[in-house]
Amino acid sequence: MPTAERDRNKTRKNAGTGERKTIPSLPDTVGHFDLSSFTLEQCVLEARFPQALALWDNAGALWRAIQEKWPDVRLVTAEPAKTSFQDGKTGFVVELKAARITVLNSAKSMDELSKIGRDFFKLTALHLQLLLYERLGLRLIYFKEFKDREQAASAFHSLGLLKVPSTKKFEIEEQPVNQHYSLRWESEKKGTLVSCRAETRKIDYDPPIEAAQVFSPIHTERSGIVVDVDYYTVAPVEIGQVDMGEWMNHALHIISRDTQYLFEA
Repeated sequence: MPTAERDRNKTRKNAGTGERKTIPSLPDTVGHFDLSSFTLEQCVLEARFPQALALWDNAGALWRAIQEKWPDVRLVTAEPAKTSFQDGKTGFVVELKAARITVLNSAKSMDELSKIGRDFFKLTALHLQLLLYERLGLRLIYFKEFKDREQAASAFHSLGLLKVPSTKKFEIEEQPVNQHYSLRWESEKKGTLVSCRAETRKIDYDPPIEAAQVFSPIHTERSGIVVDVDYYTVAPVEIGQVDMGEWMNHALHIISRDTQYLFEA
């Protein structure tokens, strides 16, 4: 980003007082872009496959095998087309056309998830009699929190991903909020969708009267920057040609290596 433009973006006029408010520049907000400065909120490892009707016959045997390997998993959903189990902040789902593992708030290390993924998808392929994966995917969602919506917007703008007018537009003096930037690459074999956005999250919860003595109302707001990366295969692959643990490690390496290049000043 040109120096003059960056300097213009460091200040904005306070509509209430007329004073100039300093907005932190890139080194004080996001820093030299590095995913290590963000919190990994959610990781999803998924395999999609042709409709597996064997799920109706073999779901019980599949989940017994999974419980033998991970005794702490507990049943969440048991329906004809979808079964799911959970172990703390790690969820396992098997559907007619997909299976996935979802991990929240880095509940598992990437090495641990790689090993779990290898065994989980191997058991799923065995019991559902799968021969082909139509799509493999690794989705990582990162979050970096800021003081408020305006500061998150300023930090996002400092990344230089979007060209934003420096003068008042639509009779609004404040800078845009909750901006969104995304790019998709796709070849015959693989694809990636990268999304970066400033985001404000609101939680408004009032417990029902019968639970009010146990649960307190929750009214909170968090603002920050989200980096959402979905790395996936496009071409089908035979089950015997892929190890999900190794594939996940490869995908993680590619994401960690190449995401930073999108945010170079």
